[in-house]
Amino acid sequence: RVSCTSRMAPAGFARLIANIMVMGGGIFGRAFLDAYKHAMQNGPAATRAAVSRRGGGILASEARSILNVKPDASPTEVREAYERLYAMNDPAKGGSEYLRSKIQNAHDHLEDLSSDRASKSADK
Repeated sequence: RVSCTSRMAPAGFARLIANIMVMGGGIFGRAFLDAYKHAMQNGPAATRAAVSRRGGGILASEARSILNVKPDASPTEVREAYERLYAMNDPAKGGSEYLRSKIQNAHDHLEDLSSDRASKSADK
């Protein structure tokens, strides 16, 4: 008799595992469907936000903060801050390549903004 119940236990255990997998699949499927619906509803808003962020996804305020320059900083001040911070983060001197990329993106973004402003003022 003991051997009979031990044979039934693996079958019951397999059934339990199968039920858990089916329930988990249903839960995962519903969560995936909800996330997909949410993404489709917010798609246009996310696209607009991505388009409004230029320079590797960085905002002008973030770029100024990274370079530690004021909002009314001249292009010369931005360039000087960039050169100083970029040199300080040289990996050969123990600096961070990640920080250098952030500094580069910030500089590029502020440079693009200043050239956009210059071209708009020239058009007027």
